[in-house]
Amino acid sequence: MEWIGWYLGLFVMAATPWLELVIVIPIGIGAGLHPVPVAIVSFIGNALPVLLIIYGMDWLRKKRWYQRLIQKRKEKTDTKEEHADPKKLAKKEKRQQRMKRIFDKYGIPGIALAGPGITGIHLATALAMGFQGERKQIVVWMNVSLAVWTIAMTIASVTGMDWLMGWFG
Repeated sequence: MEWIGWYLGLFVMAATPWLELVIVIPIGIGAGLHPVPVAIVSFIGNALPVLLIIYGMDWLRKKRWYQRLIQKRKEKTDTKEEHADPKKLAKKEKRQQRMKRIFDKYGIPGIALAGPGITGIHLATALAMGFQGERKQIVVWMNVSLAVWTIAMTIASVTGMDWLMGWFG
């Protein structure tokens, strides 16, 4: 029964931003748990919040009150920008153009595949949604990315543990 607690803990950690499968899989395998269930639990723990983020943001975008809130914030920002320092505005504009250029170049697949290693899959998902990516495409690519990272981290963790056991075992 103790193993249920381990797998439940891995699931919760995988679902937590910044404690994603990149950290969770080595912890599970290092604790002596079987790699396949660790990989499956970590994948599911990461995938469920990603789906919640995608469908939650999509649902939110369709709400009239949210659209009004965004419009008010945009108007407020426009008013502030009229009186803001031109250097700060230029820097902000340059940063936004750079982010857009990167998104246009690599698209959702690039954000999805790099996400777990750079920003974490949860933030990568929010960024993809923020760039108005297509929901189905984001779901597919985020899950492909999670599958690739899960397999890679599982293999790396197993071989790393074998290597460590060879040295210290």
